[in-house]
Amino acid sequence: MRKDYFKDQVALISGASRGVGFALARKLVEAGAKVVITARTEKRLLDSEAKLKALGGSVVSVVGDVSNWDDAQKMVQAAVDNFGRLDILVNNAGISMRGNFADLSIEVIRQVAETNLMGSIYLSRAAIPFLKSSKGHLVFISSIVGLFGVPGSSIYCASKGALKGLCESLRLELHPLGVHVGIVYLGFTEHDPEKRILRPDGTGSPPDRPAHHSQAYAADLIIRLIEKRKAKVVMTPIGKIGAVVSRLFPGFVERAVLFAQSRNLGIYQRFS
Repeated sequence: MRKDYFKDQVALISGASRGVGFALARKLVEAGAKVVITARTEKRLLDSEAKLKALGGSVVSVVGDVSNWDDAQKMVQAAVDNFGRLDILVNNAGISMRGNFADLSIEVIRQVAETNLMGSIYLSRAAIPFLKSSKGHLVFISSIVGLFGVPGSSIYCASKGALKGLCESLRLELHPLGVHVGIVYLGFTEHDPEKRILRPDGTGSPPDRPAHHSQAYAADLIIRLIEKRKAKVVMTPIGKIGAVVSRLFPGFVERAVLFAQSRNLGIYQRFS
């Protein structure tokens, strides 16, 4: 991180009461940025705000749902009202699910799709006028399964994959105006004890796969993407290999997944 690069910059991070979002907020606060954090659960969000303020940070929290247009506008406006500008938006809020598509309740489909995709669309739409003024950064947090589909995660893959197209379109629209647009494809990240993944019926279950990397490591790579104004970062070796192979030899990837699924191999258990 370059010394003083983030000092006094204003960052809005959605889904920042825990996980990667909170880890990123902490690093930005430590680097001198002013930070707005958002989440749906008020108590956890206020606890996280207090922790960041204890580090000496200028922090504001906004309770709301990014999939609600009015809430998205409120989040962006909070940054402008409290700090006078907006330099960085990180679309981090997201929901994970697990289950075969035919078994998913309509509510699970709606909730995952609206939060992961529409939430990023709404926040970006509300923030872009201010990011144009600051020639700032618009960042999307996707997943390596947004690069290629895996069984049991259809709506999650679809919503995260859609961010790729959104990001690429906005990069072409906003680059001439000086706005940096980037996307991060995370691997399966270290989780907080209370994190839950939606089952087909909408109930929550704890994550059942080993983490590929820590929250702090993910936050470091997001910061590097912002600082260097990079177009994308793909995390984990298998994510990088999978991205290349799926683009060049999509049939091979499908056959490999089907083979691993039929044999219930360890790599299938980690990614399915």
